[in-house]
Amino acid sequence: MEGTKPKAGCPRAAGRVGESGMEGALVWLIYQRAPGVGRRRMAQLMRTYPDPEVAWRLGKAELAAVRGFRPDIVEALLAVRKSAEARRDAERELERARRAGLRVLCYGTRGYPERLAEIPVPPPVLYQYGPWEPDGRPVVAIVGTRRPTAYGLAVAEQLGRELAQLGAVVVSGMARGIDTEAHRGALEAGGTSVAVLGGGADVCYPQESAALYRQMRETGAILSEQPPGTAPRPENFPERNRIITGLSHGVILVEAGERSGTLITAAHAIEQDRDLFVVPGPVTSPLSRGLYKYVRDGAGLAVSAAQVLEDLGFLPSAEGPLHFTPRGLTELEQRVLGWMGSAPWWPGDLAESSGLPLPEVQACLTMLEIRSAVRRLPDGQYIRIG
Repeated sequence: MEGTKPKAGCPRAAGRVGESGMEGALVWLIYQRAPGVGRRRMAQLMRTYPDPEVAWRLGKAELAAVRGFRPDIVEALLAVRKSAEARRDAERELERARRAGLRVLCYGTRGYPERLAEIPVPPPVLYQYGPWEPDGRPVVAIVGTRRPTAYGLAVAEQLGRELAQLGAVVVSGMARGIDTEAHRGALEAGGTSVAVLGGGADVCYPQESAALYRQMRETGAILSEQPPGTAPRPENFPERNRIITGLSHGVILVEAGERSGTLITAAHAIEQDRDLFVVPGPVTSPLSRGLYKYVRDGAGLAVSAAQVLEDLGFLPSAEGPLHFTPRGLTELEQRVLGWMGSAPWWPGDLAESSGLPLPEVQACLTMLEIRSAVRRLPDGQYIRIG
């Protein structure tokens, strides 16, 4: 929407628009305030009409055609668009974000993480501190109990460190215990770590993790769907977990009791079709017993960072960094992906550089696009995607 003149009736937020996503965010924030419109109905609306400006202009018949939208829901959405109070509340929320220096990520606009947009219930708006953006590197979540054993703490730190050393981004929730050690390991290795909070992104919790919070804010990211200034509340953490898994290619579980919140994270990972890994532990430990059911149901074991990345399908390209490689590729497809690295390629240039006939390269790129391993750009070039 940046650089275009707003049409009559399209909401404008206070503060900057365009790259910040504030203008589109205002649409979703107003709609969220409609009575009876919960997360799943919002998700259905966003999937059907991902452009917030288009969604704002929907008529009664178009809203009624969205799956699951009863007449009362349609009326509530139409009414909230005219509500001065709902608009003021949404504008105040975005103004608080602006004053806090938060970046606003809006579903359906530039900058919103692609993998997160694909989950069943993506957050309409995210608030972010930090420079991190998804860039093709593997993203791995490490989660676990707040009351770990010394073994669990050591493994979380080691996996975080090893993953960072191999070029992966480590995501967790900055909770006490396993989360904190995973972040610490990644940061001490000089890597990138991302924390998804249950309160506002501008609220550091727990306070004893202030140093980690500051470091991630400077070098990685602090994310939250909660409005700025929101104190951490128990009811926010289960929903927060779906964002942790949604950002990730794979999720590692490190110690969790049979009633641990980590099991909610595992459920989100399964719903989102993320690969699940379990750190093996003593069968006599209650913190291990809560996780073995996932191994029985097909989860992998997390023995080392290299093994996890290999199981996820990440392989070093010819240029060095790790990239996602779908399972079941032919030898030719793997070879072409290896040559591509991170830069966009014309098919002819790729054929010349790889020494392969142009028709083979073109056919291979078509298959890789079908497998979501590459994307064709508007100018006809192809780029590898993570």
